[in-house]
Amino acid sequence: MKLFAALVLLAVALLTGGCSSLADSFRPRLVTELGKVPEAIERSERELAEGKTELALRRARDARAVRGLPPDLRDRLELLIERIAAALIEQQSADADGASRLAELVDAGLPKQLSVAAGIRAARIRMDLDQPFKAYRLLRKLEEKFPRHHGRAEAGAILAEAGLKLADDPWSFLFFNAQDDGLEILEYLVLTYPSERRCDEAFAKLAQVYEERKQYGLAIQRHEELLFSHGGSPLASASQARIPHLRLLGLESPEYDRTELLRARRELEAWLTRRTGDAAEAEVRLDYADCLQRLVQSDMGIARYYRRIDRPYGARYHAERALRLALDTGDERLTGDARKLLASIPEVSAAASAPIDDDMFSADSTLLRTTLEEQQQRVEPGTPQPAVDPQEPQEQKP
Repeated sequence: MKLFAALVLLAVALLTGGCSSLADSFRPRLVTELGKVPEAIERSERELAEGKTELALRRARDARAVRGLPPDLRDRLELLIERIAAALIEQQSADADGASRLAELVDAGLPKQLSVAAGIRAARIRMDLDQPFKAYRLLRKLEEKFPRHHGRAEAGAILAEAGLKLADDPWSFLFFNAQDDGLEILEYLVLTYPSERRCDEAFAKLAQVYEERKQYGLAIQRHEELLFSHGGSPLASASQARIPHLRLLGLESPEYDRTELLRARRELEAWLTRRTGDAAEAEVRLDYADCLQRLVQSDMGIARYYRRIDRPYGARYHAERALRLALDTGDERLTGDARKLLASIPEVSAAASAPIDDDMFSADSTLLRTTLEEQQQRVEPGTPQPAVDPQEPQEQKP
């Protein structure tokens, strides 16, 4: 009995608009005979003049569906349907409750231009009614039905608005949350509408949310895509600074991935070389000092490993490199540890062949000259300070 009741409710829902095409198939046809078509055309035109646009459209569509129509009647009906549809779109656009009716016109077999106009207008009304995900689903359906349609610019703007709105919405219930819907919309936007004006904001928001979820790899990818496709955006500088920051966040283990550290160092030095004076410079210098300190710790770890397996040359090589970089950072504790480690490793023959150095950089030597006093002026109180040598640093050696 319960199953029967559920099926009845489902059928009612379908017939009342849950599936308009199925509901249409159950409606009685207003015109079924070829001989009645001329009269139906005249009645449809009168209904259009009287403002009964929905009834006029239904009658004209039923007449067009009659089999065996001669070309002249078919052409006349096509033109009439276009006129009625245009009037209906204008009429429903002024009605806050017209979104559903306009959405139905997308599947009404209208000419492409009218279907697209109806769909976009319905999506805009749904955005105004605070239904961003419904607007997105309609625009996605419209794109699938009419790829590369003429309304893509307006559709992209609505999608950006919908995605950014939901990405900042804290609502959630059980396994559902608005932010996931926002991410889906923004990912669809940047993939399908890459030239949309607000795609840079979409990339930045995606990266921000992925970072908050500790999905650092995805966050880096979205920042990189922003730089690649919107390099002239006002958001580009922040993205360029955030990429190495995220690389450092992703390296939680003391056994750092040296490749990622070196990549972060190059990115930080490139940013500092090109964007001196930027508002984010103080934070970037903090990341730079952190990166250098981690490189020192990495070399010290490698040196200890070589010392343990009795490879004094490799141990001394990495210990010396750790000490040089520690001196550049100005971190006295780290420098002291590097000195002690180097002192614990026996001297080796100078004739021994040196390993290939993976830390060859051509960065401007002034990058390490920011004093501690300057850092204290630029960074808000309470922010951890990087250890930076207040004296002229020694020239970096590979």
